Amino acid sequence: MKMSFLHHLTLHFPIVLAFVLAGVGLWSLREDTPQLRRFMRVVGWVCFAFVTLATVSGIIAAPGWFGGDGSEALSHHRSLGVSTWVAMAIAAFSYEWGMRVGIDDWRKFAVGVWCVAAFGVVGTGHWGGAERHPDEIPWRVDGVSKPER
Repeated sequence: MKMSFLHHLTLHFPIVLAFVLAGVGLWSLREDTPQLRRFMRVVGWVCFAFVTLATVSGIIAAPGWFGGDGSEALSHHRSLGVSTWVAMAIAAFSYEWGMRVGIDDWRKFAVGVWCVAAFGVVGTGHWGGAERHPDEIPWRVDGVSKPER
């Protein structure tokens, strides 16, 4: 299986999960129930696993060492993707630690980091789309940015 195919196959599920974690996490700050805690814990780890798979397959599929031979859009995509992966790791481990030691502040911190990661997903998706589909970006004309007025 080509790594680029695996990258595209595994990235859409964690995109959705990132927004679900941010939304449900914000809701869980208001309505803290054992069911929501269990959901956040399990889905957080599933999302982190898929983000890890998408990140590793994307780095392997990128041209050059660690994607260094790609375009500027690919460079931004890679940097934001790795940053989002780090944020997902921090959130998953923080939530797990908060559950294990029973400290609500760690879980609240994790929810905040998942919200930041959701913004990272938006940026990563934008730059990945700009690299993969440059002719379909509405604010470009013939692959060139529209001039400012």
